[in-house]
Amino acid sequence: MKISFLARAALLASVTMSPVMAEAASPQISWASDPVRPDETVLLRGGSFGAQPMAEFARLDDGDPAAAHQPALNWVKVPVLQPLDDALKFVIPADARPGVFACRVVADGTRSAPVLLNRPDVWWLQGDAGVGSTPGGWLRIFGKCLGQDLAKVHVQLVSVGGSPVALRAEASDGWALRCRVPADLKVGDYTVRLHSGQGGTGAWCGAGKVTIAAPVSWPTNVFSVLAPSGPDAVREMRRTLLKYGQPVDRTEGMSAALAKAKANGGGVVYFPAGRYHVNGPLELPPRTVLKGEGMGLVTLWWGSGKFNLDGGGDKGLAKEAEAKPPASLISGPSFGIEDMSLYLPLEHRTGIDGFGEARLRRVRVRIDHLWALDGNKRPEGLVARLGRTFEVSDCDIIAKGEGLKLGEFGVVARNRILAGKSPCPLGGARAVIVEDNVFVSTYPTAYQNIAGVGQDIYYARNRHEAQNAQQADFSFTFDRGGTAYRGALAAVSGAKLTLAADPAFEKWADARSALWRKAVACVVSGKGAGQWRSVAAFAGRDWTLAEPFAVAPDARSVLTIVPLCGRALIVGNRFEDANWVNAGFGTALDVIYAGNRLARCASLLHYGMASETYLCPNFNVQFFDNELSEGLNAITVGGSVRPKG
Repeated sequence: MKISFLARAALLASVTMSPVMAEAASPQISWASDPVRPDETVLLRGGSFGAQPMAEFARLDDGDPAAAHQPALNWVKVPVLQPLDDALKFVIPADARPGVFACRVVADGTRSAPVLLNRPDVWWLQGDAGVGSTPGGWLRIFGKCLGQDLAKVHVQLVSVGGSPVALRAEASDGWALRCRVPADLKVGDYTVRLHSGQGGTGAWCGAGKVTIAAPVSWPTNVFSVLAPSGPDAVREMRRTLLKYGQPVDRTEGMSAALAKAKANGGGVVYFPAGRYHVNGPLELPPRTVLKGEGMGLVTLWWGSGKFNLDGGGDKGLAKEAEAKPPASLISGPSFGIEDMSLYLPLEHRTGIDGFGEARLRRVRVRIDHLWALDGNKRPEGLVARLGRTFEVSDCDIIAKGEGLKLGEFGVVARNRILAGKSPCPLGGARAVIVEDNVFVSTYPTAYQNIAGVGQDIYYARNRHEAQNAQQADFSFTFDRGGTAYRGALAAVSGAKLTLAADPAFEKWADARSALWRKAVACVVSGKGAGQWRSVAAFAGRDWTLAEPFAVAPDARSVLTIVPLCGRALIVGNRFEDANWVNAGFGTALDVIYAGNRLARCASLLHYGMASETYLCPNFNVQFFDNELSEGLNAITVGGSVRPKG
């Protein structure tokens, strides 16, 4: 049987929970836990359940998804566990066949609208073009209950006035579904529909919209950095690969090749085999690729002194004084780096600044004189900052401080990253795929986190290792961000809220901060508790939501407004020698931990936090089929109230 626990709101807060009296209104369900199998428990959240609610259950027939009508449901009553006016549990009958289930609440003779369990629930879409896809490219769908039997899964694209176009599903783990886009598909805007293969015609799910656009081609003209150096330059550079061979300054040739690429509207700046000394930053023109002859054959080096140490003595260990590196060593609005190694100076701030579209493929990164560190201070420095529509794949990175700082709509796949602070921090990320990587902490207090704000994150099949083993604090966690409000409401009218007091923005993020364009309003206690909605606009005490709450809060409800941090799928990872693998410590909304394996880890933890001025809501957090092994470990749900400040 699956071992799962559901965290309805793992918070300990200095809030007095006001009792909510039963109302004459029909019961309403605001959230239901799934996926769920026979003989497993379902948690329903909502309102107006009354003092003695009942639950009814039915299974949808697995008929033809294209049928015109869904067969009538056969409703049966099921026992209710731990009933409250805003929550209850029931168990799926053990003799039920797996599939799509319907359930509803009966209270005082009235019934709620039914909700479907195990029907696909799509959180976001992502394609080979970032926000969209290209003909012949790929489209990935993320969420819950997406189906794993590829022979039965149906994905359709529907255009205005057009017939549905079927996409071929290539892979699925139930949380992420990958489809191939036909090469001859007409460009345009499409609505996406998804069916898992169970539940018949009543179990289709609208998956959102996607734009199919023609791919943007980059120029392929090749400009060699050795072109100005004469016919013998290629042979001379290969000699630098020998042991004790020193890098040769070819900055002039790099500048010439970059200038040609700029005049050409982009292109390939090519590095034949060799070790290249770089004297200053490289600013890459749009649509330019730095390409080497091979990851192990080309090195770009910004250091000083000798590239190699000589023998087993101490000569060369000491760090020589050198000029402060520039703020970023490689930068540009849209560029690629492929098939080479980069040796960054020890005191670098940012190695690669990809503030637009950037892709790193088969790149090795090392840090010059990395041993010359203060062991009492966690090291700083960032290998790469990535913007919108990025890719980092098949790279081998050692980072002094942080490895990759992620932006939006990108892929990080099949890399090995060792870092002293964080291999791949996820705070601020949106719509990112982080899969099949190896992440290693090289400093005792390194961590991996989603700090403050971050959403639509697929974090799957990664392996976490700690170089310091039992003395490591390596962890995966959420982290607290800012708070704009915590308190009561003066009025609620549909999607419009009036706060009972003025917002109290953070000193470092006032009302003009972009942070609050990603804000959500969360009802943490009282009527409507457990719900969150995105903020569409605000002015003073007047806030407008993207959509109304299913169960409207009232004057006794407590609301908090925080940046959105959640909608994260943490699936199939292996964590070793960690302190905690945590679904809390900051705001966590709609989070799945499924199929992860923890070895020699202190705790699989759900830890909520609050103080007199902030609440970190943890709603709709679910754990499925996780495995803990080796050593003392625990599954823990808890929290703390911290002093004001």
